[in-house]
Amino acid sequence: MTHTDARPSRKAPQKARRGRLFAPFILAVLIAGGWSYGWFWLRGQAEQRMDAQSADLKSRGYDLSWSRRDFHGFPFRMNVELTDARVAEPTGWAVRAPLLKGEAEIYDLTHWVLVAPRGVVLTRPEAGDVTITGQALRASISHVTEYPPRVSVEGAKLTFVPAPGGKPFQLVSADDMQLHLRSGPDDQGAIFFKAGGAKTAFTGLLGRLAQDKTASMILETRLSHVSYLRGRNWEAAVKRWSEAGGQITLQQSQILAGDAEGKAKSGVLSVDSKGRLMGSLSVAIKERADLSQPIKTPEQALAAAAQAVGQEPVIEADLKFQNGRSYLGILDTGPAPTVY
Repeated sequence: MTHTDARPSRKAPQKARRGRLFAPFILAVLIAGGWSYGWFWLRGQAEQRMDAQSADLKSRGYDLSWSRRDFHGFPFRMNVELTDARVAEPTGWAVRAPLLKGEAEIYDLTHWVLVAPRGVVLTRPEAGDVTITGQALRASISHVTEYPPRVSVEGAKLTFVPAPGGKPFQLVSADDMQLHLRSGPDDQGAIFFKAGGAKTAFTGLLGRLAQDKTASMILETRLSHVSYLRGRNWEAAVKRWSEAGGQITLQQSQILAGDAEGKAKSGVLSVDSKGRLMGSLSVAIKERADLSQPIKTPEQALAAAAQAVGQEPVIEADLKFQNGRSYLGILDTGPAPTVY
């Protein structure tokens, strides 16, 4: 009699193969579940940080507020929509937006890109509101622990409309605009401004250069002692900064309007006790005078004299601000610009 061995069971290998088949799907479900949990956890963290930041700013005299807040963007982004958003600082400068859309990468919630599809309202201390609208108006904010924080603003086809009773705004419109704020070493801050296809409402020398022409402008400056630029209002902040030795160092400045061109090559400015600029800039001004028309300004007179002797109508001189007046060389060109 022979003994017959039992055949090996196939169930165990089959179960192992099925387990390996479903393993990737199980792993994917676990990852998706973990990612979903992480996103909603980060959303809660973002809400808490915004609330804490708002409370901290208000305790220091600033304001960060909104009437409604909605988060979305799952799974890879963190998007927020703020209704009736307002950002203000103690000196009186403020920005309001009927709708503000923010976006950040899920892995970096300290860098936000903001879009204001319905425009914004800029509040100027003691000068009134300015409504700014356009085809595009966006900003990015990061390094909020620095002073000033890193801010970049860009716009296209913008219009600037002062509120009734407010002071005129120096820009009327611009085809494109950039504004960048940066902090620097040794308590410095940097400002870069650029506008193209702009209509302006300048007064004094700049107004005579721009007139009613379309202009392009560049301004790049550095401010010292920026940590002192704080106070209960704009005037108090500027006075505190000025008393601490705050100065504005010009890196480059240029305005082009038709045939007229003005460049400030270098210079250092400060603010006197009445809020007027004082100091000196090295400038070059090119303005081709229409000799068939009456001469109305000192710049036209100098340009006409140069043209009469066959020279290029370029004026190179020091533009000085002192005692509330502006002087181009020895010529009085009007009141000095005021800061407050």
